[in-house]
Amino acid sequence: MSSPRPNYGITRIDQPDKKNHGFYVRITHKGKSHQKYFPDKALGGKTKALKAAKEHRDKLLSKMPKYKQLAASKQKRRIKKSDVTGVTHVVSKSLKGKVYEYWQAAWLDGKSKRKTAKFSISRYGNAKALEMAKKARKKGPKG
Repeated sequence: MSSPRPNYGITRIDQPDKKNHGFYVRITHKGKSHQKYFPDKALGGKTKALKAAKEHRDKLLSKMPKYKQLAASKQKRRIKKSDVTGVTHVVSKSLKGKVYEYWQAAWLDGKSKRKTAKFSISRYGNAKALEMAKKARKKGPKG
C-alpha cells in the first residue's frame, strides 16, 4: 500500500471546556463511514494518540480497494483561484481514470435552489472557461 498523506482522514479535536482532547479518524468508502476517537489522556499523550490514530487509519485503508489507497496517498492539488465568490476550479476523475478540469459557477435561483454551470478547460482553454464562469455567475442570480 502507498503511504497515505500524513493526516489523511485524521482530525484533531480540542474542546477545553469539556476536557476533550484527541484525534478522530473518519474514512468513508461507498457510503459507509468508519470512525473512531483516540483520546490523548487514555493513550498517554498527544503523540501516542496520533500514532494510534494513524495505525488505525492505515489498517482501515489496507482493507480497501487500491483506488481508495491511491487517492489517500496523492498530494492535494493546488487550487486555482478565481477571486469571484461562487466561481471555483474543479478537477474530477472518472472511474476509468480520465481527468476532467473545469471552472464552475454556482448561485441560488429565485426559489433558493442551487444552480451551476460548468465550463470545460480542455474545450475552451483556462482563461476563456474562467471568463465564461464569471459571466454565468453574474447573470445567474438575475436570470
